Amino acid sequence: MMIAAALLALALRQTPEEELARKCDSQIPWIADGTELIDMELAKGHHPQYPEAREPRNYKVDRAALLAKARALAIEKGRMILWYCPRVSGLHMYRAILPDRYMKAVAFTDPGVVDLITAKFVPLRMCADAEIGAELGVKAFEFVEPGFILLSPEGKVVRRIDRLRTFNADWIRAALVASLREHPEYNRPAGDSVDALIRGGDDEKAFERASVDQKALILRRQGKFEDVLRLECSGVHQGLALLGLQRFEEARRRLEGEKGPEAAYGLAGIDAWTGKDPSAHLRAVLRNHPDSPWAWRAAANLVRAEDSLPQGPLAHHLEDFFLRPPIGVPESTRLPAPNGDVAARRALEFLLRSQWEDGSWRDARYAYWPDPKILPNVWTAVTGLAALALVEWRGLAPERVDAAVRRADAYLRDPGHTAPDQHEESYAHGFRLHYFARLKDTAAMAPIVTRLGAMQDREGFWCHEYQNPFSTAAVVHALAVARSAGADVPEVLFRRASGALLSTRGDQARQAYRVGEAPDNEKSTSSRSALCEMALVECGRKELADVMLGVDRYWTFAPRAQAVRLCDYHSDGRLAGFFYFHAAFHTLEATRTLEGAARADSLRRFRESVLAIPEWDGSFVDSHEIGKSYGTAVALILLARSKE
Repeated sequence: MMIAAALLALALRQTPEEELARKCDSQIPWIADGTELIDMELAKGHHPQYPEAREPRNYKVDRAALLAKARALAIEKGRMILWYCPRVSGLHMYRAILPDRYMKAVAFTDPGVVDLITAKFVPLRMCADAEIGAELGVKAFEFVEPGFILLSPEGKVVRRIDRLRTFNADWIRAALVASLREHPEYNRPAGDSVDALIRGGDDEKAFERASVDQKALILRRQGKFEDVLRLECSGVHQGLALLGLQRFEEARRRLEGEKGPEAAYGLAGIDAWTGKDPSAHLRAVLRNHPDSPWAWRAAANLVRAEDSLPQGPLAHHLEDFFLRPPIGVPESTRLPAPNGDVAARRALEFLLRSQWEDGSWRDARYAYWPDPKILPNVWTAVTGLAALALVEWRGLAPERVDAAVRRADAYLRDPGHTAPDQHEESYAHGFRLHYFARLKDTAAMAPIVTRLGAMQDREGFWCHEYQNPFSTAAVVHALAVARSAGADVPEVLFRRASGALLSTRGDQARQAYRVGEAPDNEKSTSSRSALCEMALVECGRKELADVMLGVDRYWTFAPRAQAVRLCDYHSDGRLAGFFYFHAAFHTLEATRTLEGAARADSLRRFRESVLAIPEWDGSFVDSHEIGKSYGTAVALILLARSKE
């Protein structure tokens, strides 16, 4: 009775939005392990806020028995097993709950995905613990969650699709359909009717006998938006096709005349991708269509998560409406670019459509060190980088870039957008300096230099959270760039910083991670050696040969950094996803201080590495927590500055 009363009390405390959001992913008949992921999953004692070990709830279960149950059902039905894996054993992810929630909200509430999984697969939802991971080869770094493992009825792995960082239900459906077509023995039609064929992903067969609106739905799911507009179909299909083509105002006018839940959700999508707050349209879906999966999806984007930000992907620009269908069977949402111009154009488009009306880019949700008070500094830092990236690539779309930069410039000049004396303030000011230095705006740089001078501690360090060499070196470089652009930077700041950086430096330019620790090994220091050596050169204390050593070390361990790029934690010793673009930006800056073949070779390698990792929506990302605008901005800067 007491337990029942407690559960009832908990239910009564839930808001209507929370109740609806919990319905996401409630229609697929998963064979499930019952594990509940938690936010800020950490190793015991890693941070003072979390002194005890934290792991997902109900994590220790018999997954071998679940797999056996799925295999038996797959043999009975002659189907493949679709294993959705939201978490792999290991400390490489501490916020795996975030992309899992995005999957639940976008994919597992979508009628097309739900119908396909139900019609053609035996659905299995379970984490990969150490035992089941070893048995099936699902291990950290080799598989980055969330993702799918497709198994034959006998339990053999036949396909993996993981590293999902662009969330679009039609893309996921298309990837699963392509996987089924690889194995026709498990791809029998779900029925003879047009509806049954569509449910099972047999779209070509369905198209022959489909009604106009059914044809429009099939074409939309294939990303053939222009073809939809040629049909005399419903306004919802036409409006959503216009949204897919990024003809936002036309799409808005078309959808405003429709009454269904998908139209209202589409209006929320238009708001989100034109810099507006989508909450009014999201609430309209809840108010007018509470029994629709679109209301559950809308609710997920209204409910506030543990970090104080919307739980769903829409506000964080991780839900895509602009489908680029996968070619063949994809392994991830990555789509390498054929050349720098293509990559830059796609990335620029992403950055332009992800700017908020106030001029900022604020899809990052890095809010926990120590709390959401730091978010203004994170968003300002990202906005500084985004504005710099746009200036670097102005020639691709001068009028649109100028309009975006004007908004960003006003945001960056307003000191009220930073959070004084909170974590990450040094990066907020450092990346603002890079932007204003690019403009050679000495008046704008002066108060930033003054503030950074006041923030330097007695030992010469700048902190982002704690005393360390990498944030100190990042500020030194920003100040050096500002000085080269005409800013008056007191020499004492460099003198004190050089003493700080030398105090943490070991032999062969190895650097400690933080003050009080011994210098790291070569692998773990590879993401910051070049930065720190460049800063010491800028302080007048080292030579370019030491910078060269740091650049060489970066490339020696680049494959290890690439392996953890999409993870969100200290995944490989001191290499972490959230250091990937930080290290790339500063090591490229260090490369540009070199000369000759060493410089040219490193610039070429930077360009090749960037071209290999775009998402299919044109964005770039390392840690999903810091967001796509950050990764995309840095990637654009890398592309611009590696041209030679």
